[in-house]
Amino acid sequence: MALRNTIVADFFYRILELTQIPRLRRSLLTPNQLTVLGLALAVCVPFGFYAHPFWGFFFMVLSGCADAMDGLVAKNQGTHSTFGAFLDSSLDRISDFLYLMGFWVLFWKDTHLLFASTLIFLSYLFTFMISYTKARVQSLGGSCEKGLMERGVRTLYLILWALVLGILAPGFNTLLWFGLILFCALTLITVIQRIVHVRAQFTG
Repeated sequence: MALRNTIVADFFYRILELTQIPRLRRSLLTPNQLTVLGLALAVCVPFGFYAHPFWGFFFMVLSGCADAMDGLVAKNQGTHSTFGAFLDSSLDRISDFLYLMGFWVLFWKDTHLLFASTLIFLSYLFTFMISYTKARVQSLGGSCEKGLMERGVRTLYLILWALVLGILAPGFNTLLWFGLILFCALTLITVIQRIVHVRAQFTG
């Protein structure tokens, strides 16, 4: 089940709807403008991490909230559009890259930077493949919600990882490496889960 379909996500969206939608209605921001705002905040993530992991966490939270609110505003205004869905999905891929780039910044002074860079790029490759497999199978008339690390879970994982790094300075290097290796492994597993699911769907 996708994170957005859980009780926790429903509670989160209800809070946003009650507290932020009235403000956004007064500001006259459109869903597409919120989508672009989410990307602009994602651009700040690597710079935030350069200053301190907490600032990386802060900008990721803001970016994630903007990304969540574009759909709520579209629903509230009745302005869902095919282009809006396309724009949101496309800019999400860029935001995914910028979030991981933020963690890459934290490895700059590590003696194993090359290995860390390899894991970061593999993580983004697997992240991209998770989204691509879903989009591709949908274009072929199927469905693909299978797998642990769908985007909501990935974003939550990265936000919590950044928060832990920002709070727990002792053992920072261990937590940094553990978080990266686990993220890379989980995204790879999700890609495999989706490929197996799609194979069963079309050949079963």
